[in-house]
Amino acid sequence: MKSILIPTDFSACAEDAMHVGMTLAKKFGAKVHLYSKIDLPWNWKTMIASERDANKEAQKNIRNTELFFEDIKKRYQGLTIETHYSGGSLVENIRDIVTTLGIDFIVMGSHGKSGKSEYFIGSNTQRVVRLVHCPVLVIKEPIENVKFEKVVFASAFYKNDKEPFLKFKDFIKHFIPEIHLVAIQTTSLFGPPYIVQQEALEDFQKLAKPFECKTHIYRDFSVDRGVRSFSEDIGADLIVLSNYHRHPMKRMIVGSNVETLVNHSNLPILTIDYPTSD
Repeated sequence: MKSILIPTDFSACAEDAMHVGMTLAKKFGAKVHLYSKIDLPWNWKTMIASERDANKEAQKNIRNTELFFEDIKKRYQGLTIETHYSGGSLVENIRDIVTTLGIDFIVMGSHGKSGKSEYFIGSNTQRVVRLVHCPVLVIKEPIENVKFEKVVFASAFYKNDKEPFLKFKDFIKHFIPEIHLVAIQTTSLFGPPYIVQQEALEDFQKLAKPFECKTHIYRDFSVDRGVRSFSEDIGADLIVLSNYHRHPMKRMIVGSNVETLVNHSNLPILTIDYPTSD
């Protein structure tokens, strides 16, 4: 991991995510990219210098953002930090930064469904998870010590989930955790048979070597509730999900377990995606 993007609106929630992101950057020796969306005129990029200088409100917003960035750099001396700001769409700007700068990892805060922050309420976090092809670590609550000692990897454990699992393994190896693989069985008639799920879990368990790894099939009314309940039962400190990008119409019909979990879980959630034509 060479580059970490930390979007921020300088709220308390974003500060919690920044602490985690900076801790990871120090652990991995990664470069940090801080990004903030600010209020700028829609045509800011095409304005001439004199027009920009005359816009006092925009200049004030820029200066305040720069002062916040300067304070952050002072607090996290020793890390390589590059700062970015822009107007426009938060999610589109994040996607552009990931593509342009070759970002390996995103750490961002989310207030979830009850949040009040304009930039980081659940909907925007979910859109980043859905639209940006990059691992995203979502932080909901303050984390004093970033240890990740007991980790849940929740998945359907299909063949396509192996690539995200190996990416997860590469990330988590720095923490030497206890890994729990969990498949959720619901009342749906379309789920795989128990024996098929068990065989798939055992296959992934072999991929997890040399880490301690346990397999589970957990029954609940929904995948979202099952993952959250299981994670609480074992005292997990991180949930990891393999995330794929469903056709918009299919997503609208059946919803997204990943986005629902991102919105409802209080535990940190790491999503690792793979594109699909499904």
